[in-house]
Amino acid sequence: MSKGASLSVAFDKSPADAVAYFRSKGYAVSDEWHDMLLDAHAKAFTVARASSMDVLKAIRKKVDTAIADGLTPKQFRDQLTPELQKLGWWGKAKNEQGDEIQLGSPYRLNTIYRTNVQTAYMAGRYRRLLARAKTHPYWQYVAIDDGQTRPEHKRLNGRVFRFDDPIWQTIFPPNGWGCRCRVRALTEAQVKARGLTVEDGTNYVQPFDAEITSRESGEVKNVPHARVNLPDGDVMTPDIGWAYSPGQSAFGTDMAVAQKLGKVEDAGLRAETIQALNNSEARHKAFEGWVGNSIERIERFQAARRAQDKAGLKANGPRADHKTVVTFLSDDINQRLLDKGIDPARTLVLSEKALAHAHSEKHQDNNSALSLSEYTQLSAWINHPDTRVYWEPARNEVLFVIGQGEQSIKVVVRYKGKGIDLDTVINALKVDSAAINQSVAGGLYEVWR
Repeated sequence: MSKGASLSVAFDKSPADAVAYFRSKGYAVSDEWHDMLLDAHAKAFTVARASSMDVLKAIRKKVDTAIADGLTPKQFRDQLTPELQKLGWWGKAKNEQGDEIQLGSPYRLNTIYRTNVQTAYMAGRYRRLLARAKTHPYWQYVAIDDGQTRPEHKRLNGRVFRFDDPIWQTIFPPNGWGCRCRVRALTEAQVKARGLTVEDGTNYVQPFDAEITSRESGEVKNVPHARVNLPDGDVMTPDIGWAYSPGQSAFGTDMAVAQKLGKVEDAGLRAETIQALNNSEARHKAFEGWVGNSIERIERFQAARRAQDKAGLKANGPRADHKTVVTFLSDDINQRLLDKGIDPARTLVLSEKALAHAHSEKHQDNNSALSLSEYTQLSAWINHPDTRVYWEPARNEVLFVIGQGEQSIKVVVRYKGKGIDLDTVINALKVDSAAINQSVAGGLYEVWR
């Protein structure tokens, strides 16, 4: 890994979570950066005026490499420039209106590098902080206090909010181009020892529409934005397009929603909300896209490994930290787990590493691997009333069994302990229905539904 990965050093963490965040993005093509704002930026990789998918893929692949291998900005530019020049995406060009526009340039590549790498690292940091929220539930905003720090960002420096305070949906860094702010997680004891005040930022955020004038067409557009009104009268406003949390948008929103669900006292309302979330077409499409992209990467890895094995080389495989939320846990299963002394996260999460195991060549050869269309139906199947649910006490596993014929689909979720640890799907395979029935008859499985 290059020693020039300044952002990696700055956050003093492995870039694994950042790589996972970046790879979870889809693709989107836009004429200008503000056409893909807020959480859309966190879910789709976009480069303004990159109208060719070949160009977008080339840039995304190199940004992925920059994050994973720690390329410096110069290495990123030097490696990507000839590829973009070969694809014709370089220098000046004319748009459909005949106006001159800027395509690829060293300045633009620097902007692409800094924006994507910085956002990816902060999304990874968000996920790590969220995983520690049980012991470190208080988050402190930290602004670099030097001559380059924006005064508005300094206004948030040192302020402490709970990790699930809605203000983090707006102010979790970065909060603008080149923002170097970060977040520090604290225990309750640390907050008391340092004499810090935990604020409630619920009413601090004021949404509004901001006007942007297109440099291409001169058109004035209204885009959603937000400002933070602080109790002392100060105001902090992120740059336009940055009033969101990249980590929450990419992954943590589902986790935050799941935590809020546990506070809804009305069981009927809670059940309706869970059903609406699980039936969301947008969520299904997002999950389908994640699975499709991951399987494509897994199969590329499998092919590369076969070729490299012959040469005595080793290929980099799928990562356990590349995750997506499959579905929200129903109330009845959640209660069953609580009765077992387990406090579930209320979300079922699938990692790319688990998907790679389920989609391994061995499972494909013995016809136990699911097809792409079957993977994408997991959310609907898990929540279907006909799906059988079992508890395997020997392994602390919940089994969702779909299908009544000779072959069933078994989804395995293993629970490691208490707290807000992610409820991880560790396998999804086609199995012999008779074997399931034998285990139930033999008392190995406890019938939940």
